[in-house]
Amino acid sequence: MKGFNSWIAVKLTDILSSMWLFWMLVILLIIAAIMEPPNTPYTFVMFVISAAFQAVALPVLAVTSNLQGDRQERVARDTYKNTLEELKLINEEIKVVKENLKILRELQEES
Repeated sequence: MKGFNSWIAVKLTDILSSMWLFWMLVILLIIAAIMEPPNTPYTFVMFVISAAFQAVALPVLAVTSNLQGDRQERVARDTYKNTLEELKLINEEIKVVKENLKILRELQEES
């Protein structure tokens, strides 16, 4: 059931955050405004605010979320790359320390 719910959530997110849905909603809003135009400036403003902002909100939030996710992924990749470089340097230092330790042990045995 959890897998099915996740699948539904992903599909709904894709659909509700798509620009296709945005343009369909804009067209429907225009048709609704033509068929039943707002009577007063107040109702017109409320119509635009409530309907247009809702039509714009999901795609804008999705794009913003994607941009933020891309940025976090880039930071994570850079951090991983830097960590691997540091690990490589540490391993080289350990190798040098082991060689020095070996030399010191040999010198100790000779004396």
